[in-house]
Amino acid sequence: MKKLFVKDLKPGIEVVDLFVLRKKELKESDSKKRLQLELGDKSGRIDAIAWDEPVQFYELAQEGDVVKIEGWVGTYQGKPQIKLKTLTKLRTGDFKLEDLLPSSLEDLDALLEKFKQKILSIQNQYLKSLFADLTGDVEFMNRLRVAPAGKLWHHSCLGGLLEHTLRVTSLCELAAQNYDLIDRDLLVSGALLHDIGKITEYSVSGFIEYTDEGRLIGHVVSGDKLVASRLEKIDGFPEELALRLRHLVLSHQGKLECASPVVPKTIEAIVLHYADELDAKADAFTRVINKSKAAGKKWSEWVGLIDRYIYIGENVLEDTEE
Repeated sequence: MKKLFVKDLKPGIEVVDLFVLRKKELKESDSKKRLQLELGDKSGRIDAIAWDEPVQFYELAQEGDVVKIEGWVGTYQGKPQIKLKTLTKLRTGDFKLEDLLPSSLEDLDALLEKFKQKILSIQNQYLKSLFADLTGDVEFMNRLRVAPAGKLWHHSCLGGLLEHTLRVTSLCELAAQNYDLIDRDLLVSGALLHDIGKITEYSVSGFIEYTDEGRLIGHVVSGDKLVASRLEKIDGFPEELALRLRHLVLSHQGKLECASPVVPKTIEAIVLHYADELDAKADAFTRVINKSKAAGKKWSEWVGLIDRYIYIGENVLEDTEE
């Protein structure tokens, strides 16, 4: 079990704990080799250096691996730096991802249970059969439990996909109460599945990163492929219902230039698109605001993805202290 986190590391502390190996570089000066590393966990990152056996340590683990290190914390150029004594690569199962990567504030098992509860509200027998197939797939559910919804912008944490999916579904349920033409079961099903391709778009081993499939195909097409393959297994699944459900997955980004193969062309699709946009933007703004608040700022730094500063407000220092 992990005991020390990066945020706790101060000069003079002895360290025997596990971290993600984020970067490694073998350098040489004055005919002496040294290994420079960047280690991290869910609380931050810290530099490390090894003078003894640098080549052996370099070959032991790759970037993204989880390693157990032994050393002590010193300083270099005014910043904490770990002086390494030993380094060992860990195997999957020897650590908890929740210790190493940012995670939802809500328990991941509780999020997964809420996902299952949303499914119980669906009455259409064919859609129920689709979700029975998915929830009965242990590997699928395990991947869904930890999947992030993004790498940097929104819900970029373990459980982020479930967190985002549940909020989007709740927004869609409210919309279904206000617009009579909406097929509630179809819309809720689309909300639960709209980002399902993200379970293959990202890997979550040592840190959140795009997979080859994620970069080359993307979550929209991967999600449609997953849904279509499951629909084929269900005898008698209505063709039009299958098309309308797949349309929700394929159009939820809203615009062709935003990676949607098609734009929303049904009332359920347009509602899903705006619910998705609302939750993604609100979560991203929340993250930026909280980070700026903690730093005592009235305005955020420039946010390139949305081409603007975000206003934090007055008295941020007093609010943070409270």
